[in-house]
Amino acid sequence: MAEKKEFKAGLYGVIAGILVAVLLVGMTVFAFTSRYNAFSSEKVAQSYADTIVQSGDGYNALKVSLVSKNQKFGNFVINAYMAPFVNDGEEVEVNEILGSGSDEEAQILDEVYNTMYDYFIELKDTVGLENYDEFYTSYFTKLKQVRTEVIGDDYMDTEFMFSVFESNVATYGESLTGCEEKLAADGETVLKQASTGKYQEMFGDGYVLTTSVAQENDLTADEVEQYKADYSKRIAPIIENGKAKATALDEEKAGSMNDAFANLDCADEISEVKACTVEVKTADGKIVASTVINVVKIGNSWYVDNTNSDTSALYLA
Repeated sequence: MAEKKEFKAGLYGVIAGILVAVLLVGMTVFAFTSRYNAFSSEKVAQSYADTIVQSGDGYNALKVSLVSKNQKFGNFVINAYMAPFVNDGEEVEVNEILGSGSDEEAQILDEVYNTMYDYFIELKDTVGLENYDEFYTSYFTKLKQVRTEVIGDDYMDTEFMFSVFESNVATYGESLTGCEEKLAADGETVLKQASTGKYQEMFGDGYVLTTSVAQENDLTADEVEQYKADYSKRIAPIIENGKAKATALDEEKAGSMNDAFANLDCADEISEVKACTVEVKTADGKIVASTVINVVKIGNSWYVDNTNSDTSALYLA
C-alpha cells in the first residue's frame, strides 16, 4: 500500500510561502473592501480595474465579478477546474524527495514553479485571466503534466495547485512593482533579493497609478433585456463544457462541478447594466490606459461582467 503524503515544499517553500503570504494579505484586504463596494457600480468597476493595474492581479479581481455572485471564487476554481486532477484521497505514491529539505528538492520545485510561471505569463498574454474557463483548464492541465515530468509522481491536491498558482500570481505582481530584500529569521540569510519592477522603469521611482471611473452609461430597459440574453449566450458554452467534463468524475466531484457551473447562470436576475469607462493616470494626470468595464446589478449589489469587459489595456507591462 502506497504511503499517503501531503505536498511539502521543504526549504524552498519558505520563499514561495513568502510570496503567497503577501498575496493572501492582499486578498484579505480586497475581500474586506469589496463587500462595501458592492453597493456602488462605480466602486465595483474601479476596484476591479485597480486590482489589475496595481499588481496585475486578474485572479483576485474576479472576486467582484459575476462568477463570484453565487459562490466564493476560490471554491469555484477548486470545484470547476482542480477537481479533475485532485487525487489526494486516493493511494497515490509521492516522490520521497518532497519534504526532505534537500538541495535536490529545491531544484525540482524551482523548475516546477519557474516552468509554470512562464506558462502563466503565456496564458495571461494570449488568453487573459478574465477568460477563466480557458485559462484554468489550460493551466491545471499543464501543471499536472509538469508535476509528472519534473517531480516524477502523479500526486495532486489543492494545496499544491494553489501554492504554485498563487506563487505565480505574486511573482508576476513583484515583476511589476519590484520588491524589497527579504531576510530569514536569522537576519542574515537572504531569501529574496531586492528588485526593480517594470513600473519603476516605466514611471520612475515613487510612481503612483490611480484608477477612476470617468464616465458611466446606463443601458435602457430594452438594452438590459438584450444584454441579459447576450450574457446567457456567452455563459452557455462554459456551462455545457463543465457538464461534459463532470461526466468523467465520481458522483461527489461531478455534483460539485455541475453546481459550480450552474451558479454562473444568473442572467434572469440582472436588473440594471452600466458601462463604466475606467481611466488609469500617473501622478501628473497623464492617462496611460483606458477601457470599458460593464457592471450589472443583481438585488442590491453590483458585479463586473467579466465575460464582456476587456481588461487587456489594464496590464500595463
